[in-house]
Amino acid sequence: MPQQAIGRIQWGDLLFGPGSQYVVTAVDGLDDMPDIRAQDIERPGQHGDYTGPDYTGPRVVQLGLGLRGQTPDDLRALALALRDATQPQRQPAPLQFLDQDVLVFGKVRRRSIPYDAEYLWRLGSAALEIYCADPYLYGLEERSASTTAYSPAAGRKYPLPYAGLGPAVRNLVLNPSFEETFTTETAGFGSNNTRSRVNTESYVGQWSVQHAISVASAQGGTSWNIEPVSAGNTVQFGVWVKIPATGIAALELWWRNQTTNLFTLPVLASAAPGSWARVSGSYTVAAGQTCDRVAAVATASAAGAATWWADAAMAEAGPVLHPYIDGSQGGSFWEGTPNASVSQRPAGIGRVYGSSGTSGRLTAVNGGASPAYPVLRVDGPVANPSIEQVTTGSSLVLDATIQPGEFLTIDTRTRAVLLMGSSPRRTWVRGGSTWPLLMPGANELAYRGSALPGSPGQPSLLSVTWRDTSL
Repeated sequence: MPQQAIGRIQWGDLLFGPGSQYVVTAVDGLDDMPDIRAQDIERPGQHGDYTGPDYTGPRVVQLGLGLRGQTPDDLRALALALRDATQPQRQPAPLQFLDQDVLVFGKVRRRSIPYDAEYLWRLGSAALEIYCADPYLYGLEERSASTTAYSPAAGRKYPLPYAGLGPAVRNLVLNPSFEETFTTETAGFGSNNTRSRVNTESYVGQWSVQHAISVASAQGGTSWNIEPVSAGNTVQFGVWVKIPATGIAALELWWRNQTTNLFTLPVLASAAPGSWARVSGSYTVAAGQTCDRVAAVATASAAGAATWWADAAMAEAGPVLHPYIDGSQGGSFWEGTPNASVSQRPAGIGRVYGSSGTSGRLTAVNGGASPAYPVLRVDGPVANPSIEQVTTGSSLVLDATIQPGEFLTIDTRTRAVLLMGSSPRRTWVRGGSTWPLLMPGANELAYRGSALPGSPGQPSLLSVTWRDTSL
């Protein structure tokens, strides 16, 4: 629950506040209103102005930190870790106020870590300035809702069975694809390995973990916490990796009990240099053992440094490793905290159908005080889909045919329309359409479309994701 005390703050892998060696001494700009860009013009020959809508400029958040080391060397390590985590950025990253249920997306524009000889034995201070081009304050939880398309001529009765995705699947990996951030559910390997959460490379979603191994013949990788698996059970483990054409001498999968290796499997031969490939294997937990971590670790060649990426980690208990799932995918769910818990897809659930009499409609609740910009995903098969924001009357219509297995992603903030998440299709938006926003409170959305020949039952799905939004 949000509280007045600022509590814990997370930036990348670093945690500030209670439970850390970085004490938060000041926060400015979080609850302040950003500068207003007024759309006012003078009234010619009269007193006053004609006033237009007000828009805000960027938000600037300033953090004051106290560094609390145990020794001079420990204090230096804290300063270096803070310096390394606040390098110039190409893209904004999340600054999370964990106990306030708020995050902003920003870039570090200023950093001060002064040298104070009077207190340098174990105490230090620092100041950060985070520039947020997007001034909105977002809730930590990414919310979602789904519905199938409504077609009164189809004569459907709800709920509808659909068994297109086969048996039940549980992904035991707690933070499989880094879509939120690094968490305590993952850890790095190798003292010469710099891990970064990046959106320049990914297999699923927008993010992956990048490993930069800085020393020849050194190791670097990531381990993931999983739901513990006891002795006698087989742990299937697979992860999507992208390695360079040269520079990697070995690639291994590890099954671990915390810091103890239970089994190591070489998988370099299964990788595809220059492109994403899934490497996988299995291990049956021996008597007296418990497996609660899995890892992917690469070794740089003797020639020098190397950089590689990992994404979409999956572990299952049983004889088969299924295709990757996580709780953010349609028909799946997180058993606990999103992006930090086990994922599950029940048997035979391929679409999330509305209850009887509500097909084609969903309710999205924006718990903030400002309009939220949702991300819409339309899964085919469907022709000429339309999304109506019933609460406000706005309607987005697409002159398009989306085939079975295809999907369209629509970002209402950037107004990007991407087929299969990458191919621009902005021209599909029909003239006169309006982009649906989620106003504060409950919003009702209606999804409609036409069935394709040979696709009875309208198994098309609209998925809406958003965050509570305020200024």
